Amino acid sequence: MQGLIKLMDILFVIGIILFMLLGSIIVLVQIFGVITLNGSLTINITKVIGNTTFIIASITGLIGFIEGYLHNWKASE
Repeated sequence: MQGLIKLMDILFVIGIILFMLLGSIIVLVQIFGVITLNGSLTINITKVIGNTTFIIASITGLIGFIEGYLHNWKASE
């Protein structure tokens, strides 16, 4: 059981790093697109890495939910 908990902890941290990095890239490219008045850039960056980012964020959220049970966290924690 400790091996599973350790694996989930590692996957959770990797997931957070990945989706925060990809999400930041999306936002920064969109800001650049707005500043340069390049609407297609702001749309295309989401088409290119948006789905991957959203899937990673969803999986990371599910891992976080499961970790609550693995670590026996209470609702007040």
